[in-house]
Amino acid sequence: MIHPLRLIGALVACACALSVSSICAAQSQPVAPIPAYWPTPDGSYFQTGDIMPLLQPTASGRPESGLYGCVRNGGTRFHEGVDLKPIGKDRNGNATDPIYAVMAGRVAYVNRVAGNSSYGRYVVIEHMDLDVAVYTLYAHMADVDSDIQPGIRVEAGQRLGRMGHSAGGYSIPRSRSHLHFEIGLRDSNRFQDFYKYKRYGGKNHHGNYNGMNLTGMSPLIFFEQARTGQLNSMQGLVQAQPVAFTLQISTRDAPDFIARYPALLTRPIPAQGLTGWEVDFTAEGMPIRWTPLTAEDIGTRRDGDISLVNYNEELLKDNCRKTIVIKNGQPTLGSGLKDKLQLIFGFR
Repeated sequence: MIHPLRLIGALVACACALSVSSICAAQSQPVAPIPAYWPTPDGSYFQTGDIMPLLQPTASGRPESGLYGCVRNGGTRFHEGVDLKPIGKDRNGNATDPIYAVMAGRVAYVNRVAGNSSYGRYVVIEHMDLDVAVYTLYAHMADVDSDIQPGIRVEAGQRLGRMGHSAGGYSIPRSRSHLHFEIGLRDSNRFQDFYKYKRYGGKNHHGNYNGMNLTGMSPLIFFEQARTGQLNSMQGLVQAQPVAFTLQISTRDAPDFIARYPALLTRPIPAQGLTGWEVDFTAEGMPIRWTPLTAEDIGTRRDGDISLVNYNEELLKDNCRKTIVIKNGQPTLGSGLKDKLQLIFGFR
């Protein structure tokens, strides 16, 4: 079974966030930019750098509600991607915009049954040719083209289907049709085990491509690097995000996460004597930098013990993801982070 997580200590000196410039300076010599496309017909962002006119707001009417982050319900509800509105509609008010793959990759998953997910009909592409094989996700589609099947390769700019307002469990009016776009990392190859342990209601229809197993980052980091010709490394993109906190996690296991994303390692995993990990996280809970530890680094601790090495209080101040929660000046592991760690590490 999965054991409860234990926070065994916290060094409360707040860490400064890493700047984008310092991360970029540490990268290897520049290579050719990765070809990237805008996922809808209105690609004006690549010329203007202004995302706001392209966003589809929620019923609140606030454009920023279509952005990534704690932008909904007065800042208490997290939004994992960006919502892009259509530029074309038919006589019935339905969106007609095609949806395009933003980079070349392999179709990992297609959900064609709208009612099976809050994403509605959606497509997940994993971009396996990159140094970090990020996924991109395209949701709320009206339909998915018949040739878009799991396992096929798609090229950057290839059509995936049509924009819509499909969703399961709630309704999106056609007047707010949009593409929900995400980019990020997949947490585990064993999501079904976690799903059963949590006793979530209903069936997991989506295997490892359930949205709870996908951790998005701000798409604007991706699009801005693409717009300015700096998108030459997904490792650089992922690790350009500010570090909000660092954990030391005691375990002799190497989770499948790091086998999937070995470029996020700071040094090789020792052939023998692995006793834990030091992991840098974003405020939203994406683990972006991994250092394997030995007994010399971590001492003698029980499997599953967790130590908070440092944290950035400013980055965590308005964090609705409940990763590190600060109460009366004291940091604790939030419920969102506990779930994330159990999903990635298992602690069996």
